[in-house]
Amino acid sequence: MKLIFLSLILFSPFFANAESILIRNVNILESTGIEENVSILIKNGIIKSIDSLIFTEATEEIDGTGKTVTAGLFNGKTHIGAVEVGAIDSTVDYHTNNGSITASFKPSESFNPHSTLIPHNRTHGLTQALLVPEAETHMIAGQVAVIELGNTPKVLNDSFGVAIDFTEHGVSIMGGSRSSALAKLRVALDDAKDFSRNRKSALAGEHRAYDLSYADLYALQPVVEGVKPIIVRVHRSVDILSIINLAKEFQLDLILSGVAEGWMVAEQIAESKSSVIMDPIYNLPTAFEHLGARLDNASILHEKGVQLIFTGMGWHNTHSAYLVRQSAGNAVANGLPKTASIAAITSNPAEIFKLNYSGNIREGEVANLVLWSGDPFELTTEAEMVIIAGEKVEMISRSLQLRDRYYESIKSFIENESRGK
Repeated sequence: MKLIFLSLILFSPFFANAESILIRNVNILESTGIEENVSILIKNGIIKSIDSLIFTEATEEIDGTGKTVTAGLFNGKTHIGAVEVGAIDSTVDYHTNNGSITASFKPSESFNPHSTLIPHNRTHGLTQALLVPEAETHMIAGQVAVIELGNTPKVLNDSFGVAIDFTEHGVSIMGGSRSSALAKLRVALDDAKDFSRNRKSALAGEHRAYDLSYADLYALQPVVEGVKPIIVRVHRSVDILSIINLAKEFQLDLILSGVAEGWMVAEQIAESKSSVIMDPIYNLPTAFEHLGARLDNASILHEKGVQLIFTGMGWHNTHSAYLVRQSAGNAVANGLPKTASIAAITSNPAEIFKLNYSGNIREGEVANLVLWSGDPFELTTEAEMVIIAGEKVEMISRSLQLRDRYYESIKSFIENESRGK
């Protein structure tokens, strides 16, 4: 009798809807378009149904009128988890001063899942990001990782590709000439190819010496074999062409980053089939390689068929990496279609960096989405609910806790001041 009673409880409608969320009459914004006034049912972390009418009851129901749902946001260039306070060296792990370490440098090995930057960014809708090393003693900066900012923050891929800096900064490290930097890069790539063919003799000491360490050559091997991409930071239009030609010469999988003057060579970038990581709001000529920077750079690249991934905004791209949404909104204001802009922070990175969801909102997928108070490209819109990898995250961060802690005292002070006047 007790077993029958327990079975009736377990299969009752209440328990059948355990851990289910129903968002009614909400707008969906994704790369394929905008769908208005639909309902989304999420059950046990899976998107079960998307329809104009859903009659199923849920344990949590949300009125989505006037609100928008998107996939979780992605930032294509951050140091999240590898830095806490940029001005304190002991908290900085995204670059190395050790000149003997280049491609084998993995900042993901220092990833701190307890960093205060993680909840700060995810409460604003950022769900995944790239952790990118910075060049310090060599233009080959190290290995790029893909990270997830969920309830249990983690590294999804500790070695997606190798980062290379061919900006004025990277060139200065390699002797101050673009030609010498390209020559050193060719030597490194040639050595990596040679090492992959002659590893046994090299390890036995029966082969010529290499420019880089064996560890670095190991790390470059999947690059020269076309298994992993190089992610090259470059801005000047002629430099972009140099890197595209180098990638063709060595048959490398290429992702471009930065590209302040990308619009000048948009056709060549499109022909190379290279994806581009960029900050679409960047338009200041702060260096000679940025003289051609302009706000419609993203729009021009998109028109030529270049696949875009966004980062932003400038030096905020880590501590406030969620501002990539604002950069995306500015891209829309400067001619980029809204669907292309949302794709650059959702579905494009999901495809390129091989995430376990499409970056759109699809039935049967693990929920990775954000409920926004309004249009996500409007500055005053806020994230009201964030679900990462099927788990609803707590909307708590250190900055929000400090706000709540001091809000009442500041409010009382202002009220008292007003009465005094």
